[in-house]
Amino acid sequence: MNVPAIAKSTFELLRNQPEFLSITESVITHLNKIKSSLERTRFVHNMVDEYNKEIFLHPILKEMVPCKSGCTACCHTQVSVTEDEASLLLHNITNGVEIDYNLLSLQTEQGNVTKDFYKLAYKDRKCVFLDDTGECKVYNDRPSVCRTNAVVGDSAQCSTDGVEQGPIRLVKTSKADMVIVGAYAHATESGTLPMMLTKVLKDKHAKDNTSILKSLFDRIIGRKPVSKDYEL
Repeated sequence: MNVPAIAKSTFELLRNQPEFLSITESVITHLNKIKSSLERTRFVHNMVDEYNKEIFLHPILKEMVPCKSGCTACCHTQVSVTEDEASLLLHNITNGVEIDYNLLSLQTEQGNVTKDFYKLAYKDRKCVFLDDTGECKVYNDRPSVCRTNAVVGDSAQCSTDGVEQGPIRLVKTSKADMVIVGAYAHATESGTLPMMLTKVLKDKHAKDNTSILKSLFDRIIGRKPVSKDYEL
């Protein structure tokens, strides 16, 4: 279970406080009742957004948080996702979102090791869902980590583009972090976004090929009529 570092730290700090631990427990209980991976992920994202709403709408934070459209420093860092979140990202790809598969392959080769990921050139660490204008192609379905990472101060301090990173003061999103821990505790598997996205892409490819082979086999033994989709 590759729980994001910040969420894990929050959990370790607050796990003995019933108000916060109950959030994690509630998330796990609800996720156990939901069969669809897409529904599970959106349930988690909605909870994260709800807990963050009051925080990020505070006038002082609205003024001091530089995280806006076009600011892409955190989109060049290593992001963790659950398998459910990867499935939701795959759902976007299936519905027309285009990504750079060569870039995905390069990032996947670095595995789940952070230091290996940061050996890549800055341009090669760009999230595969980031377009050329700095917009997220899947913003509404972005991972939980992307929904909570926000800083107070100057956006330049977040850059990892070959410069020394400045002191980062992250906005505290304690309750949302407890939701994230619950999601990761429930997850079948988790890891870096490139690793998990590659996994679900391979799983889908294998499933699709199996479906085609089964259709051909059924044709041969006469259990189903010839399908135009698989006409030889």
